[in-house]
Amino acid sequence: MDKKVYYGEYTLKHWIELLIKKDLVLPPYQRSFVWSESQVKGFIEGLQTDVFVPPVTIGVCNIGGENHNLILDGQQRLSSILLSYFGVYPKKDAFLRDIEDSPMADGSAEEDDEEPDLEYINWSLRMFANNGPVEQNIRDSILDSQYNRINYGVVEEFFETRYIPFSYIIPNIDDEAEQHEFYSTVFRNINILGIPLNPIESRQSLYFLKTELNNFFDPECCKNLKIELVGKKQNYDFVRTISILSQYKKDGRFNRLAQSYKPKMEKYFEEYIYSVVKDKSDGMFAKFSDIFPNKEFEPRLEKLEMTLQALDYNRLHFRSIIDADIYMFGLVWIIVLEGKELDFTRKDELINRLQRKIDNIKKDESHKSSPSLLKHMRKRVEDSINIFRRYALHTT
Repeated sequence: MDKKVYYGEYTLKHWIELLIKKDLVLPPYQRSFVWSESQVKGFIEGLQTDVFVPPVTIGVCNIGGENHNLILDGQQRLSSILLSYFGVYPKKDAFLRDIEDSPMADGSAEEDDEEPDLEYINWSLRMFANNGPVEQNIRDSILDSQYNRINYGVVEEFFETRYIPFSYIIPNIDDEAEQHEFYSTVFRNINILGIPLNPIESRQSLYFLKTELNNFFDPECCKNLKIELVGKKQNYDFVRTISILSQYKKDGRFNRLAQSYKPKMEKYFEEYIYSVVKDKSDGMFAKFSDIFPNKEFEPRLEKLEMTLQALDYNRLHFRSIIDADIYMFGLVWIIVLEGKELDFTRKDELINRLQRKIDNIKKDESHKSSPSLLKHMRKRVEDSINIFRRYALHTT
């Protein structure tokens, strides 16, 4: 890919000016600030002692006919500079995460997992930039109810005499599709100082220039579906369902679904998103435009929403990933992948059959205790599809 890359460095004060004037902006998918107060302090102390700091990566991206300088890598660093400059740190309780930002359920939370979750808060450097470009306006907007006042041990001279390097990417691309493919590759290879994007942000980074796909990867009709895992409600993951079903659509075998991806299922989901964005036929997934002629997926999602309402899914309580998978894999297969309808006159019979299958599965202690194992997930896919096939009507 033809591109130009420039390298240099700016003083911390210049970085701050660029941010509050919105000459640099965060891409829509980058929402979360995850560094703790101690990490911010440690970063600032490191700058004071001239430790090596990886360059911030900026990319020129044409969005809606206008060029924008996007922060591709460096949000945590630049946010820390802003916080230290204004001498504050956001209070967690003042910037609570939206309920939609809850983790996506995949069943692993039901198993023994001592890996701690990253503490995301609903704050980003946009909070300051949106009150710019006048510095005093930003200071006036900082409320003690939202921020703790922190002494980072720095003075004005610090921001004028310390530097952070940058790499500045300018792709020589006029075609928006090529531009998207280029930046998708960039996004997939960036890791922010060892702290990755959370799964949802990582996925969104692959299609944020394809706004027409927003409702496909995050359909409105599924946002209210919750799964109870170890006492916490997690979101139903439509991407997980549609990606697995798309592989089954391609090769027709249950026993190969997500093969070798158990330790890295998020990578599998990203591979699927990438295949949809590029609409390619090679690889493990069925071609998007083969499933949805002319890429018109909205009518089937509308039918899915109508079916969810007709089956009273809004009243269901998914008590585990097992319940969710049995209820959803077959439903999404019939309605979204196959474009068929269900026989609602047999609704009660269908629901009873689904519940009996769930009860039988949970009698298997191995399946119940480790539902995220691929062999168990594949069995749920097969069982759910076979049940729903009994209640499918004509192709539309």
